[in-house]
Amino acid sequence: MSNELLHQIDRLIQKRPMYKEALSVYRDIVIFLNEIKPEIKYGVKDEVIGEIKVKEGFPLFSREDLPLDLKAASSLFKRLLEHLSSKKRKDKEALEKALSKARANPGWLKNLITAFLSRDETTVTSMAKEVNLEPMVIKFLTHMSLRPSLNILKESAGERIEKDGWNYGYCPLCGSYPDMAYLGDQGKRFLHCELCGYEWYYPRLKCPFCENDQPKKLGYFVSEEEEGFRVDFCKKCNRYIKTLDMRIIEQPAPLELENLITLHLDMLAHEQGFKAGNCPS
Repeated sequence: MSNELLHQIDRLIQKRPMYKEALSVYRDIVIFLNEIKPEIKYGVKDEVIGEIKVKEGFPLFSREDLPLDLKAASSLFKRLLEHLSSKKRKDKEALEKALSKARANPGWLKNLITAFLSRDETTVTSMAKEVNLEPMVIKFLTHMSLRPSLNILKESAGERIEKDGWNYGYCPLCGSYPDMAYLGDQGKRFLHCELCGYEWYYPRLKCPFCENDQPKKLGYFVSEEEEGFRVDFCKKCNRYIKTLDMRIIEQPAPLELENLITLHLDMLAHEQGFKAGNCPS
């Protein structure tokens, strides 16, 4: 998957040069991710209990209790900081400060990961300010450091989930909100988890964030730059989600990349008063 992802990134850099800087950084990070081999402890007993939970509408895990390799994540976090701080970046000094903090105080990094998984925005923002980093940057790096563990968990535990029986707007694997959606060959909508990347079916005419299904309070607008990209929004909760129509788009990239190179759609949605569904209230 890693080589295919690198190929997709290279293709997108040629296709959308305006995102070259962001994609190049992401490309370097993908290479680091591929070098990490986390150890995930997940037993058969947990799977049986998990199946019961999913049938009752509970995700297999809560974000706070995900069986992740935090030691591997901590090591990767520091390696990412080392790499990025060696580049010519505006936040170079902040990255170096964060690296020094992580090296000197393992508890600081553990607290950061815990705050990120528990969606404690106040603590994450405070910790970012300690090292003069933008909260968005420190959250991105924390997420990337957890990705190898999340990928393994998705591949193993995700197979135990009965997709057809899940009708909720949050991820059946980890309970997180979706950050993207796509329309498949038959026009069905699938949501993509912001944290673990799991995908599941969800009705098109229903808001995944507040479950509003009143057509008059649901709508969308399309991208003028490229056919097949749209933003679905809900006037009841004022949330939105970016959606790709796979029936139209030629060579669609993995949703994690499409999310990165469609920031112009986020800006348009924000200008119209909508918030991303996976953002804190």
